[in-house]
Amino acid sequence: MAVITAFEKPLYGAVLLALLWSLVHVSGKFTQRVVLAALLAGIGSILISARVFSSGETTANQVVTVPGSQVVTAANSQVITVPPKEGCGTVEAVLPRSNGTAFVVKVRFSQVAAVDAGGAEADTQIATVPNRSVAESAGTYRVRLTEKRTLLLLPEPGDSLCYEASWYPVEPPTVPGAFDTRKWLDSQNLAAYGKMLHWKSWRGGWTFERSFYHFRNWIRQKLSRFLDPAETGLLMGLLAGDRSGIPEALRSDFQRSGLVHVLAISGFHVVLLAGLLMTFLKATGLPHRIVRVVGILLLAIYVPVTGGSPAVTRAVIMFAVPQVGMLLQRPAGALNSLGVALILILLPNPQVLWNPGFQLSAAATAGIILGSSHNPLKALPESLSKNKLWAKFQSFVVEPTYVTLCATLATAPLLIYHFKTLAPLAWLGNIVIVPLISWGMEAGLFALLSPIDFVTGIFCSAASVLLRTASLLTHLLSDSSAASVTVGPYPPFVLLLMGFAFALLTSIRKNRLGATLFSLGLLFFSGFYFACNYRDVVWPTWSLTAIDIGQGDAILITTPSGRNILVDSGPNDRRDSGKDIIVPFLRHSGILKLDALVVTHADADHFGGVLGIVKSFPVKEIWVSECARLEPKPAWIKTMAVALERGIPLRDIGRGFTWSENFFEIRALHPVSSDKCAETNEESITLRVKGLGHSAILTGDLTVAGEKKILRSHAFLKSDVLKLGHHGSKTSSSRNFLTAVGPRLALVSSGRKNRFRHPHKQVTDRLDSLGIPYLNTAKRGTITVQFTPDTMLVETMLEEE
Repeated sequence: MAVITAFEKPLYGAVLLALLWSLVHVSGKFTQRVVLAALLAGIGSILISARVFSSGETTANQVVTVPGSQVVTAANSQVITVPPKEGCGTVEAVLPRSNGTAFVVKVRFSQVAAVDAGGAEADTQIATVPNRSVAESAGTYRVRLTEKRTLLLLPEPGDSLCYEASWYPVEPPTVPGAFDTRKWLDSQNLAAYGKMLHWKSWRGGWTFERSFYHFRNWIRQKLSRFLDPAETGLLMGLLAGDRSGIPEALRSDFQRSGLVHVLAISGFHVVLLAGLLMTFLKATGLPHRIVRVVGILLLAIYVPVTGGSPAVTRAVIMFAVPQVGMLLQRPAGALNSLGVALILILLPNPQVLWNPGFQLSAAATAGIILGSSHNPLKALPESLSKNKLWAKFQSFVVEPTYVTLCATLATAPLLIYHFKTLAPLAWLGNIVIVPLISWGMEAGLFALLSPIDFVTGIFCSAASVLLRTASLLTHLLSDSSAASVTVGPYPPFVLLLMGFAFALLTSIRKNRLGATLFSLGLLFFSGFYFACNYRDVVWPTWSLTAIDIGQGDAILITTPSGRNILVDSGPNDRRDSGKDIIVPFLRHSGILKLDALVVTHADADHFGGVLGIVKSFPVKEIWVSECARLEPKPAWIKTMAVALERGIPLRDIGRGFTWSENFFEIRALHPVSSDKCAETNEESITLRVKGLGHSAILTGDLTVAGEKKILRSHAFLKSDVLKLGHHGSKTSSSRNFLTAVGPRLALVSSGRKNRFRHPHKQVTDRLDSLGIPYLNTAKRGTITVQFTPDTMLVETMLEEE
């Protein structure tokens, strides 16, 4: 791991190698030889993988040069090579998905697609052609294609496939912390992904993946006879690693409660299955040697059945190492087994080191092993350890809590780095919910093994009760505001030192050097946090961020004291702006809670993301206008009802409302609460935000009629920044209003290629004639304006095209 890091991250690699040298320097000769062998193996693995990847196969960071491909330049000047829309290759994997079936196809450069698109019958066809083979070519690339229709006959792994595809665009992320499609494609070693337009397939020969595909289908068909689709999907995820059938709401509950590892095939599942498997094999009366060999072989087969994730591979190798040691009469320790597993995983594919699943699995396992060897429960008084009541309490509550604590501390730096979150209540789920899940898995496994339908039905009924109970408890746990908290972001070197400090916790009582290093680490962290807080107090700032959520509004205000107020939450049509865009952005920015969520008016492109936010992120209160609160739209009524159910108060605001703190103030300019309710856009809440000598006006979808009402109030409007009303529509931003505000910068929040053609040319011409520069989220992505007493700094996610 140190060698791989040194090759790709030289600064951190140098630190790791120096630490490794210091540890080896005080170790015995045998350990020094093992470490030397590991270093040489790491160097050889890096060199071999670099040579293989440069000889034809594409890698994550390699530009795919495909005859007929199209080279495009993204908005951030990133060069993206798009493969041709037609191609032929071999189906590597078939992945059931909620929106259809996805196929991973290995395409050969020299092949030319021979797709007959002349009629409906030629759209999709599977033919059996004797002795048909696809000629080998100089290079290949992999693509993922989705067939969205439900067809009786689909290609299988090993089949030859010719296709015509429509590729999905690969755009750079426009919101910090949002999903990065290019990184995802690189991590999957894919050149592109899209949907099939037409295809033909020819039966191929037998492959391991074809057998595993049929085996997974057999599991699904047997379970679906006795369970509903949601329960079948959950058991498929637990037993076979196919999570396509798990409802999205349930997945969100597990993720928010910190129990998402239960849904991914991991060491937890392997340990459970290994225990059941060894119990069955020993019950057959076979010799112990044969039992161990058969157990290793069966679990080795389980790895590709579940998709071969690093976590499963690691757990199976860790099971196999002590079993082989017993066969050779050489006992193997748990930490050594982990080391062997990590080396065997990294040697063929060094890049897996950067896989978050690999990192979390390795860290959690190491934390549990190190923590168990220094378990304070072993030093309990004899009178307490012999107490039966305490023994049960310790077994069911104390020990699981301690194990969860060890795993949490070990993975905390990685969780903060990758996800900016921690789940404080995960220990409760591990005590109550995980046992229910494990029992449900066992019942599902017995159902699969049973040859009698009546017995299968009984086990499926038991699995249904257990899994439903676990799902209900997970939902209740995820509803808590403390289920998931934002932590960070912190610089990588801080998290690296944090990880070292946690590792030293196990040695501070007996090792003077470890105690000294741990104390120095605590001193450094204290100084780091003091410096950050001191900087914020001495040099106060506030910021305004227009989050790119497409055709809608979502603007975050961060005050000098660190309070956060979100104005509008975007739409919820093609995707949930709140859950999929805004919440990841808030976590990426290190925001712990929203002090207020302002809904300027009850239009879907302004309140659509509220539900996704309040269900997964702490919100102190919601600000609305009196007229908006009375709006009879069903979706809006449901939104307010859910907020009230979660104890989030609604505050009516209108002209004259003021919220203030030191150096900062938010004042409502519109609407007037006593007025008769007018059209929703005309009644949009309009705010003037000011602090540190700068100000901004946020208008929602304010129309010209609403602007006239504000102008008649003779309110002081002069501001540095103006968020244009109604996304730059011609029904807003009148010349009189623009002149009164006189902004140094105008912001437009609109979607790319939106059907309304916002911002309208009349508005942009008006801005140009008044000499007001403007930035549009459709072209520049998320836009952040940071104010200090002396400056106004503007930062955009994308560069000018």
